[in-house]
Amino acid sequence: MGAPGTPRREVVTGTPATSRPARPVRAYDDPPTVGATAHRSLMRRQLRLALSMFGLLVALLGLLPLAFRALPDPGTRPVGALVVWAVLGVAAYPALLLLGRWYVVRAERNERDAADHAERARR
Repeated sequence: MGAPGTPRREVVTGTPATSRPARPVRAYDDPPTVGATAHRSLMRRQLRLALSMFGLLVALLGLLPLAFRALPDPGTRPVGALVVWAVLGVAAYPALLLLGRWYVVRAERNERDAADHAERARR
């Protein structure tokens, strides 16, 4: 058979497991369906909302280190350290909750508008 210590060879007779059926090709003259267009529109609106939320988070929380840098040295004035702890420990959480609530309300409104549009298109 073979030298001792060599692995045994196996023969694969079936089709490879990674082969997938070909996707159907859509002709360029086929108009997109109303549902596909509405879905793309919803995805664009949700992406725009997510990017604007990210921008607000960066603007509000990402710029805090620069604002803290402008405060007086906590070694000379202990009020500066108190302000930092108050902003990070108290004020940041309500701001995050308000931003989160705003995001959820807007995302649900986007989905509701898309569902209403799809319902009107079906009629």
